[in-house]
Amino acid sequence: MKKVFSFLRKLSVRFIAFVRKPKGALITGIGVIIFGFLLSMTQGNPLEQYDIGQVIRKDVISIVDVTGRVQPTSRVDMALERGGKVARINVNVGDEVKKGQTILSVSNSDLYASLAEAQASLEIERLDLQEINKTSVIDLNSARQDLESEILDAYVEADNAVRNKADQLFSGNEPNKYFGAQTISGGVDSIFGASISEIVDLNIQRRKISRILNDWEEANLNIRNIDIKEASNKAENDLFVIRDFLTDLALIINNYDPDSDSVTILDGYRTSISTARTSINTAISSLRSTEQSYLSAEASSSSEQEGKLQEDLVQEQRVKNAEARVNSVWAEITKTLVRAPFDGIVTRIDTEVGEIVSSSVPVISMMSNTQFEIETFIPEADISEITLENKANVTLDAYDSDIIFKAYVGFVDPAETIIEGVSTYKVLLQFEEEDARVLSGMTANVDIVTGTRDNVLTVPQRAVIEKDGQKLVRVVKGEETEEVEVVVGLRGFDGDVEILEGLNEGDQIVVFIRG
Repeated sequence: MKKVFSFLRKLSVRFIAFVRKPKGALITGIGVIIFGFLLSMTQGNPLEQYDIGQVIRKDVISIVDVTGRVQPTSRVDMALERGGKVARINVNVGDEVKKGQTILSVSNSDLYASLAEAQASLEIERLDLQEINKTSVIDLNSARQDLESEILDAYVEADNAVRNKADQLFSGNEPNKYFGAQTISGGVDSIFGASISEIVDLNIQRRKISRILNDWEEANLNIRNIDIKEASNKAENDLFVIRDFLTDLALIINNYDPDSDSVTILDGYRTSISTARTSINTAISSLRSTEQSYLSAEASSSSEQEGKLQEDLVQEQRVKNAEARVNSVWAEITKTLVRAPFDGIVTRIDTEVGEIVSSSVPVISMMSNTQFEIETFIPEADISEITLENKANVTLDAYDSDIIFKAYVGFVDPAETIIEGVSTYKVLLQFEEEDARVLSGMTANVDIVTGTRDNVLTVPQRAVIEKDGQKLVRVVKGEETEEVEVVVGLRGFDGDVEILEGLNEGDQIVVFIRG
């Protein structure tokens, strides 16, 4: 025992002597620090290895973010229903057009000849009916139908007189036609010696007549449901306006003293205007006559006669057959025209004047200039979350990211689209409001809101672990943790997830274990 104490005494003396030396003191200090660290590691808080979070209430928003491209809502390739030789192209690529505007036409003079023949036959049948009605009561409904047909026929004459006859003396496109035409083949436009005031007046009249014809055509679609006397009076007044316009044109052309090289062309213009004026005068006369027949029928509709009722019916059927022939020819004429189906911009013209085109072959393309949509493709992993009417926030690369455009899901393609070997589904989004800043072809960044939950329990998604098919969260219990099974709901775009069952507000949870 004495030997042990002697050994310890010597060791302590040596240690003290070692510590008194600078090197010994340094080594001893380092050792003490290391020992203290090791001691704290063995006796510290066991939760220090975790990142601790808390179950809180908040709003959860689920978003599917994709990119897409802005495109016109309406885009169409147009073709003729009846092929033929292109007679006129009224627009250029890039021109804005209005719904119903005639864009292109093929030669249809043969059809207009057939139309004139059909109209003449119709007039004969109507005259025969008038003879019968001298000794019989005209049925009011039949008289109305006659007047309706007369108004429709008058429109055909007016449209032909202006857009096929008078428009030979005008250049430009609807609705901004301007007076001037060639007097020598291949030459420049001439104003035929007209004064500035005359030219201005003619241009104003032509624009007014364009509106008249468009309104008249639209009214014809609902002619059976309108006040027929009011419609007849308006048609007659419109014919007077067109007749005055043609008279002004005739005065200028007839007073023009052409060069010898342009006599043939001028004669053609004069003949066209003369023919147009004649057809308008005939239409006015016929319309007045038919209107008078209707008024007579209206006055006598309260009385009935049995006399020639059957003869009336037979003749009325003949009139209807003649009307059907007129309408049939007019329908064929419309097949020779390409008209804009909506307001938009011409994007492509694949033919030239004089070229023979086949029916059903697209020759002109146009797109809408006001309505746009976003086309995007959603991966199959996210498509189950997308439903119609889902709201979306959109930013466009062309503008700052803080400029938000509102949109909604308007179409989900049920068929897949393979893009670079990946199954995707086309989704179209509609803008909630029109905005002049939105242009076709722009790149769009789209956040589609697929779900929202207000004031629900949430935890960070990385706090949820999966084990044996269960979803678990480590809940802090004192200085220990306990794995608790949970039921999760909506996953938010910010990394949080809704907790439906298993946790309470304020619970301390393990979010992450430090490595």
